[in-house]
Amino acid sequence: MKTIVALVSASAILSIASLAQESPDNSSEKNAILANDRAYEAAYAKGDAKAMADFFADDAQYTSDDGRTYDGRAEIEESIKATVEASKGAKLAINLDSVRLLSPDVLLEKGSSTVTAKNGETSGAQYAAVYVKKAGEWKIGQLIETPLADPSPHDQLSQLAWLVGRWEETDKSDDLSVESQYLWAKSGNFITRNVTVKRGGQPTMEGWQVIGWDPIENCIRSWTFDDQGGFSEGRWTRDGERWLLRETGVTPDGDRTAADNTFTRVSDDRFTWESNNRTLNGEPQPGIARIETNRLKGN
Repeated sequence: MKTIVALVSASAILSIASLAQESPDNSSEKNAILANDRAYEAAYAKGDAKAMADFFADDAQYTSDDGRTYDGRAEIEESIKATVEASKGAKLAINLDSVRLLSPDVLLEKGSSTVTAKNGETSGAQYAAVYVKKAGEWKIGQLIETPLADPSPHDQLSQLAWLVGRWEETDKSDDLSVESQYLWAKSGNFITRNVTVKRGGQPTMEGWQVIGWDPIENCIRSWTFDDQGGFSEGRWTRDGERWLLRETGVTPDGDRTAADNTFTRVSDDRFTWESNNRTLNGEPQPGIARIETNRLKGN
């Protein structure tokens, strides 16, 4: 997804910027640019292409992260309009790194931006923006976006970092409890899960799960095994704070299984899960109603 933010990075400007002083955090210039950034984010959230284009000078030049260049506010507005229409429901976050005053009426802003799509997927860019003061207002005069480096497997898997720790779900009516411990593997590129099922306080089954990033299929995948000899493989997709894990597996007796498991993060210390579309050798099976899982204290 292309990010439309005020971005510029030209060698001539950077050479001038090296001679300029970075504005202190409480400077009027930095505060003004921060205010522009927050207003730009709000306009993006509303899909208001005109309001976003109004941050640019009439003769501004914008080069997007895919290398295309747009000259003048009118062209820039058309580019913005196409982007916001293609990314309805997305949110933009601008992270300002520095502001340097090049002259009383020209400054350089550098930072990064992140767009979070409605389904939770993210994309971003680095930027540097040259502003010029016109009629007392800072307007973007020239800009270029630079694509961020591809995220590492750890970066991709960090979407599930909130799971790390010990969790427990209980069924008092059946004197049943399930305790799970999620841990980062030493490399930081996998999350492992150890599961213990207890009835009446006595272990009845153990299981193990490995969760990792698949760079070929471009998704999070998991592999689960139980001590009875069964195993399954799954793919995770995200929708905000909800995750759908579609699993297919094999029982110790050689039967084929399938299920759609939904995990919903309620807070840092609580999530729910439910299982639907369950089948055994292709035959429908009863689903599992929503179950609440809580983080154990101290984890």
